[in-house]
Formats: sequence, structure tokens, C-alpha cells
Amino acid sequence: MTLTSIANHLWTTAQPLRFLGLEVGARMTVVRLSSGELVLISPVSLTESLCSSLDKLGTVAHIIAPNLFHHLFVGQAQTRYPQAKIWGVEGLRDKRPDLKIDALLDQTGTFAGELDYLPFAGFEVILPRGIATVNETVFFHRPSRTLILTDIAFNFDSSNSLGTQLAARVLGSYNKLKPTLLEKWGTRDKSKVETSVQQVMAWDFERVVPAHGSVIDVGGKAAFQAGYEWFLNRSL
Repeated sequence: MTLTSIANHLWTTAQPLRFLGLEVGARMTVVRLSSGELVLISPVSLTESLCSSLDKLGTVAHIIAPNLFHHLFVGQAQTRYPQAKIWGVEGLRDKRPDLKIDALLDQTGTFAGELDYLPFAGFEVILPRGIATVNETVFFHRPSRTLILTDIAFNFDSSNSLGTQLAARVLGSYNKLKPTLLEKWGTRDKSKVETSVQQVMAWDFERVVPAHGSVIDVGGKAAFQAGYEWFLNRSL
């Protein structure tokens, strides 16, 4: 795995990941604050070469599990960077009692006025075991006008495997920045989601970096709005 620069002070790296039998991949986003501190959002498995690249960029100071699903490699990151502050969401301490979580992303906030965040309330998904709450936090990197998402919208396209492309077409999220039917049908209080969408749309973003699927460099705000109009308004 290597770091890819997508804007000033903003990098990503991705690794293979299967979910519900499909290869969906997983992307970590790295933000460098003006202080030189690094923020790791949704950490992936940290190889020695990846850690070497991170150490050249700055000091890993914040490690973030942005929802109740993207926590698998937080423990490894915590071991590698014990001085970093670990951030989680509501419910993660119960799900991962082995992690020492220093702070919760349970309200709007900012890292140094450069990386804003807010809880995306109300979002749920249908899984084989039933409906699951996601408790996602979304991020806005002000200097690069970038929205950073985890599981509230995907952007699967021709770069994905044929099986993933087919599933995305069936679930209504192929080549579009949007949640799937599993999220639309699973979310019971869409009014909370609508409020969250309005909060996100108040940010002046152009680029969108999802954890699953392709990055949108231009027109991301319009794509996000269109994806959630479908989610909130389209009849079942």
C-alpha cells in the first residue's frame, strides 16, 4: 500500500476488503494539519512501508474510528502510535472494550479550524443479523474543500470487480455517490438523515472521498445532493 496525494495536506491509501461476500475495498484518509500533526481517518492495516511514509509527512496525533464498522485496524494503529489520541463514536466502547478510546465524536467540532466534523444522525443499514445503526461521523477538510465519508455513500464504478459492479447496479448505487437500498430501507427515521444532509450541504466542498469506491474530484457537492434526494424522496 502506498499513500496517494489528492490535494495539499491530504492523502489516501486503500486496501482490499470483502463485505457480505463482495470486494468493496477500504480507504484511509490522512490529513496533515498546519501544526504538522496527522489525522488518520478510518485506519487500514499499517505496514512498515506505510508507517515510514506517514512518519515522513508529520506526527500521527489523531486516530479516528469514524463509525461502528471501521474499527478493525484501530488497535494496530494505537499500538504503533501510542502517543496518538484515539477518537471513536457512540457505542464503540461497548463494541470494542479492548480499545482505549480517548474522546467521542458525539457532537460537531473541528481540528484546528481546518478539519471539521459532525455526527450524521439517523443512518441505519439492513444486514443479515438485522438493522444496524452506523453512527457515522463525516469530515470537511476546509483548505482543500474536501468532504470525507465512510459508509453513508458509496461510488462503485467500472474500476471495481464485476461482482461488485453488478451488486451496485442492483442496489441502486452504481456510478453514483449514494447509499444503497439496504441503507434506504433500513433507515427508519429519515427526518434525522435529512437534517444531517442539510448540515453537510452547508459546507463548501467540491471533492468527495468515500471509504468505498472512487474519489470524486469535481462536482462532489452536486453528486452528494443528488444521491440523497434519491434516498429521501424516491418512492419504494
